[in-house]
Amino acid sequence: MQTQPISTIAFTVFLLLFSPPRAAAVRPPPNPLRSSCAQARYPVLCFQTLSNFSNPTAKPVDLAQAAVKASLVRTRALSAYLGTLKAASQGFGPRQRVAVSDCVQQISDSVSELSKTLNELQHLRDGTFQWQMSNVQTWTSTALTNGNTCISGFSAAATTGNVNLGLKQRVTDVAMLTSNALYLINRLADSVRGKSRSNSGN
Repeated sequence: MQTQPISTIAFTVFLLLFSPPRAAAVRPPPNPLRSSCAQARYPVLCFQTLSNFSNPTAKPVDLAQAAVKASLVRTRALSAYLGTLKAASQGFGPRQRVAVSDCVQQISDSVSELSKTLNELQHLRDGTFQWQMSNVQTWTSTALTNGNTCISGFSAAATTGNVNLGLKQRVTDVAMLTSNALYLINRLADSVRGKSRSNSGN
């Protein structure tokens, strides 16, 4: 068996003893926006929305406001589209015209509900927080239901395929944004309730 020269062994020991330690692999801190969206129904869309409307260090109330703003912008655009569709609905049958008219009203109501939601989130107060959050959750849930009712009525009326498909896609986009907004609103409510329980236990 061949042995290594003593000089080689000594040099190896020297390196082991005096070489600087390797830096341990450091994981980057989790992105607050990604962690906020992790449990949302549409997490990728949630992260994209908040990236456009918020800064990475935003508080839960800021994130909820940003999500509602995004949903409100898209809902207003949908409302305008439906207004145009209603103006051009003379070629539809009676059931289709009723479905379009109902949809116009439902999405208009959604715009109102989301507008109230955003205004309430911008004026939250400690003394009335729970009551305000209950209102906000109700209004946002109503806006989400309105969209589902709209598309169901349109589908039942057997509207022209291209019109039905285009409307369904627009309503679905709005519903996804509104669903994420409701999630972040609930998350805001839970975060404040958690702090209240923690403070009461001290």
